[in-house]
Amino acid sequence: MPGVPVEFDAVYNGRISHTMRHYLAFDIERLVHITFSIGELPRAGDRAFIRRLQAQSPLHRIANPIINGLTGWLAPQEVNRVYNQAAVGLCLSAAEGAMCSSMEYLMTGLPVVTTPSLGGRDVFFDPDYCIIAEPDPAAIRRAVETLRDRAIPREEIRNRTLAKVRAQRQDLTVFLSDLLKRLGSSQPPLSQWPFPGTRTLRRWATARQHAHEIMASRVAQNSS
Repeated sequence: MPGVPVEFDAVYNGRISHTMRHYLAFDIERLVHITFSIGELPRAGDRAFIRRLQAQSPLHRIANPIINGLTGWLAPQEVNRVYNQAAVGLCLSAAEGAMCSSMEYLMTGLPVVTTPSLGGRDVFFDPDYCIIAEPDPAAIRRAVETLRDRAIPREEIRNRTLAKVRAQRQDLTVFLSDLLKRLGSSQPPLSQWPFPGTRTLRRWATARQHAHEIMASRVAQNSS
């Protein structure tokens, strides 16, 4: 986003959960949190968690609105603005699934400091702008300062990430085209990513249900 000044050394987008290991970021001088509860803790636990984040430093901030001691929802546009106010994105959990925030950081051109992890979030990382640091507050702080001082252009990080994403999408598109052919389809090979968006696939459902939703979305797109 043009014209957004960098105010924080790092941003950490991590839900209210002990597995997110927020404490690893507490040595960072200027830090902003994006955080929200999905019910892993009782409400009293959520409030205590938020109070702990607020008590760390006057230079640390929670970007979400605080309502009755709990964090409110932050719209995607505001999340993007917070990312643009930071110099580095943090990934601090030891094990994670997709960890969407790691890709959000890269798509906004943020370098990333991560701990060693299970789950595959490092697939799109690059040593030029991503550091794997030991799960220690001092090590995290040093890695953040290193990437902050490199001042890598955001467009470079974003464009290199997009190139990696396009390559994997192309490989999957070829695989899906071959799969359709083996299943007897007479349609031509897919020329582009066939899925209309991520929300369709980000819930538990049978493969048949997902397929029906994808096809319905494609029909709606083609008729619009």
